Amino acid sequence: MPVVFVHGVAVRDPDDPQYAAAQRLTRGADWAVVEAMLREHVAPAVRPSAPERVALVRVYWGDLGAQPGEAAEAGPPALSEVDTPAALTPSELGEALQHSLFQTLPPAQWPAVVDAVWSTVSEPALRAQLAARSPKRQARWLEKQVRGRLTEAAPELSRGFGQVAADLAASNRRNVRWAMSEVRRPFREVVPVFVGDVLRYLDGRGAPGSPGPIVERVLAGLAEARDADRGAGEPLVVLSHSMGGQLVFDALTAFAGDVPGGMPRVDFWCASGGQIGLFAELGMFAGGPPEGPSERVPEERLGYLWNAWSSTDVLSFPAEGRIAGAHDSDFAFPGGPGANHMAYLVEPDFYRTLAAKVRAHCLPPGRSVRHGLAKYEEISD
Repeated sequence: MPVVFVHGVAVRDPDDPQYAAAQRLTRGADWAVVEAMLREHVAPAVRPSAPERVALVRVYWGDLGAQPGEAAEAGPPALSEVDTPAALTPSELGEALQHSLFQTLPPAQWPAVVDAVWSTVSEPALRAQLAARSPKRQARWLEKQVRGRLTEAAPELSRGFGQVAADLAASNRRNVRWAMSEVRRPFREVVPVFVGDVLRYLDGRGAPGSPGPIVERVLAGLAEARDADRGAGEPLVVLSHSMGGQLVFDALTAFAGDVPGGMPRVDFWCASGGQIGLFAELGMFAGGPPEGPSERVPEERLGYLWNAWSSTDVLSFPAEGRIAGAHDSDFAFPGGPGANHMAYLVEPDFYRTLAAKVRAHCLPPGRSVRHGLAKYEEISD
């Protein structure tokens, strides 16, 4: 039997428009890396006599995930960027004025700014007064009217207008905004893909008898594994990462009857860096909340479930007690939160442990495992 790999969210192939954004999160954990690790460490546990013949099936669904469009920078133009303020509607004029003053005044003064701006633009004679002035003078005259109302409502503000300290404070705020916009830029690119993939799956996974396109990819991968070349007693191993675990669980439960040719039995499933425990706790699997205290995959469809999570990975969760038969292992990776979520797919120790677990729980009766420092050998009694 082959090894089936189901990836998580924000994974894209190089020809996908979202590839560059996804790479900010998944760089270094591409399929080529996963494939090489599976071939080196796990394939020998599946077929010790011919590991090179073990098929490695990748279930790729990134092209079915979210495809966010290009988003323009939010916010109306500043009043200084408007050629002819008198041509704007009262609503547009108010937004432009407010935007300009918010850029220069601290948030503590914003309530007074809102009152002053909208009382100014609601004046019936305002448009005629603006039109009587040249376009170049309209913006300055309008700001002067608003600042006059501000000082009437809050006299203490008059001391700040036009002073060097106020200009320095405004300049500092602009610098902070610019610096933070550079920090936020990668997140603006990644988060829509990351969250969008989750929502795309949940919204389009379908129902038993009518699986959605992402579910169909998983079912097709399991069918391919079932029909692959196999030796006697070879296990079918599934490795999922992150959101891929939810896809596998739904496939083995709610959509088990939709596999062309019949659902094969998965002998060993490793859910790495996943949220299957969280989904079970929230009752968010396709089958709905469990009837008993925990979710369950029928024994005829799943042998051993190993939930490899990490207490240093904020996107992974334990599954014991939430999914019947799940066995947790906490990989306390030493890196940062982002790196730790991908660490399962790049750390040789993870794959070596996965191989050892496969040997320990999938050996035919009458066989045992002998542990060595670098190699593990299958022996007969």
